[in-house]
Order: sequence, then structure tokens, then C-alpha cells
Amino acid sequence: MKRKFNKIILSMAALMLVACAGNKGNSVSTEPQTQTPVQAQTQAQTKTLPNGTPAYDDAAIAASYYMQQLAAIRTDSLKAVESTDWLKFRKEFLKCRLSQPDRFNASALETVIKLARKSGDKDEELKVSQELLDMDFTNIFAHYTIATSPNVDDNVKEFHKQVVGGLLRSIRDSGQGNSTENAMYVINIGEEYDFLHFSGFKPIRQELIEENGRQYDRMITEGNDGKKYQFYFDVTDFFGHY
Repeated sequence: MKRKFNKIILSMAALMLVACAGNKGNSVSTEPQTQTPVQAQTQAQTKTLPNGTPAYDDAAIAASYYMQQLAAIRTDSLKAVESTDWLKFRKEFLKCRLSQPDRFNASALETVIKLARKSGDKDEELKVSQELLDMDFTNIFAHYTIATSPNVDDNVKEFHKQVVGGLLRSIRDSGQGNSTENAMYVINIGEEYDFLHFSGFKPIRQELIEENGRQYDRMITEGNDGKKYQFYFDVTDFFGHY
């Protein structure tokens, strides 16, 4: 089965034949707007994340692997894409998002992209996808949209194809996905659907499992061969927060 994933993910021509599903997460609650900047910064410094680690304040976000590597990617393009640890990149983005949910929540923009795609407005679809990546560069849906847009040149398409491949491989390589013990790591529900769709599996049913204090999604799917397959995804780090 893993050989099948390698073939599908490394061949972007095959990827482009599969419909991409967007993220389906909801935003977490925001901090009260009556806070002063000093109060907000103090709270960010003392706030803890679901796993008990301290939340990132502005300085920690700026120094995070996500932000530092993102700057390198935008400077060196494909060279930096190849050297990026995409699993670490995604985990660091999750910590940034949980620390400051408003700043990194792109759910509303995803909805706009889907509506633009449905109406056939390619210009709007491309513009909003680029805006979405300014908030969340881990978003496979937005990268795929740009990679398949008729309104960008081949170099831009290739860049986003390579990012899609890196993100998908980081999900696949995080675990075999055939049990809770080796579940694949995801940072939102949308990644589960993106991975399955790009890999040629149709989701049939989603079940939540709690085991040893961790939460997992078990996805029952149907492959291109008509057979049923199940995949396990570790959702612990963001479960119940968006």
C-alpha cells in the first residue's frame, strides 16, 4: 500500500486528476477585544496549549521554524522547498495557530475559494488562494488551486506542485496509518480528506477513537479498486480546539 502512495504522491500528473477537499475545521474562540496590548501579550506568554506546553507570543512565533522556514521558502523558492522538514513545519504552524487563532485562521477564505470555483471565477479563486497562503502556508487546498490555475506561469505552478508533494509526503511518512499505534499525524481534519483524495481513496465514514489519552480519527474509505480500506489519523494536538 505504501508503494501505491509513493507512486501517487510523486506523480503530480496523477494528483491533478483528483478533486481536492478543503479544510473543514472551525475557528477557536478569540480573546476579549477589551484587552490592552500589554494584557494580551502577558496572557499569550502564560497561556498553555492543549498538550500543556506554553503558547507562543509574537516573538516566539517570529522565531518559530514555521516562520523562519517560510521566509527561506519565499526567498529561495524550490531549493528551500526541497530542504524543508514539512512535518516539523506543520507542527510548528499548529502551535502558532493554537497560540493566536485569529491570526492564522483561514477558514473564511477557504469558503470564498470554493464559491469562486463553483461559479467559475478563476481570477477570484487565484487571488483568494494567495491571500489564504499568507495566513496558512500549510494549506494543501490553496497550493493545489494555484498549481492548477490557468492564470499563473509554469514556474509558479511547479513551485506549488512541489509544496503539495512535500506536505502530502509529510503526512504519509508520519505513520503507516493502519492502527492507532502508527497513526498518521495531521494538524486539521482537512488534511485527512486532502490526503485521502490525492491518494485515490473515497471517504465513506469517519469515526473518533480515544485510546490511552489520545484521540484518533478512523477513516473508512473505498479505493479505486472498489475495496474498502481504513486509515488512522492522530488528531490529539488540535482535538476540540477548532
